[in-house]
Amino acid sequence: MRTFMMGLAAAFAILFLSAAPAAADTIECPLSQARRTVTNDLPSGWWTTPIVNNLSETRIQEIGGETALVCVYGASGSVQRNAPANQTCTARTGGFDCAPRIRLVPLPRPTPSPAPATHSTGPLSVPQTYVFDLDAGSVGGEGDIWFQAVTASQLFLTPRGGAQMAVGDGSNRGLAGCSAASFSATRVALSEIPVGSYVCVRTSEGRISQFRMNAISSGSPKTLTLGYTTWQ
Repeated sequence: MRTFMMGLAAAFAILFLSAAPAAADTIECPLSQARRTVTNDLPSGWWTTPIVNNLSETRIQEIGGETALVCVYGASGSVQRNAPANQTCTARTGGFDCAPRIRLVPLPRPTPSPAPATHSTGPLSVPQTYVFDLDAGSVGGEGDIWFQAVTASQLFLTPRGGAQMAVGDGSNRGLAGCSAASFSATRVALSEIPVGSYVCVRTSEGRISQFRMNAISSGSPKTLTLGYTTWQ
């Protein structure tokens, strides 16, 4: 364990050192004054008066396709040098401040998760006392959920054939939410599943399914209009 922790600490140290920025460069102009004069040979009796100027300006300039640091001495002219490689420089009084260029590396785009595979989906119209099957997407036969009518007003959705339901808060939970739901084989009163509610189901074949209560007909007997999706 100690060896592992020491190795981990070393790895963090290497990561920290590699991430540390390189030092910036401070470059001063080489002269505070520049002297300009005629250098030609002059006839006897002639002379020249040199021009002396203080440093008047610093600037960044492209010369021959390269970035140059230029120190200007008024009428005396200027001197220049190439900027340090892979650095960005800014001019200031008396010289230049240069720092390593920041290389922006684009983050890889996250790979979207594939959509859950659907076993069956569609609308269902379920008359009172009928059973609907969320694996086959059919009404009648054995199925998963029975639209049970004890009386005209006592109506239930009752799991059949090993199927189970989870009403929860009636929200749209999708595959992930329904997979984590608490299922039960206990019947649920229709009054607890108003229009707009979603119900999770574990079908008799063990698949996760969800249906939405789209409509409940008026009068008696009633018909339920559902929209469902069953995943693989």
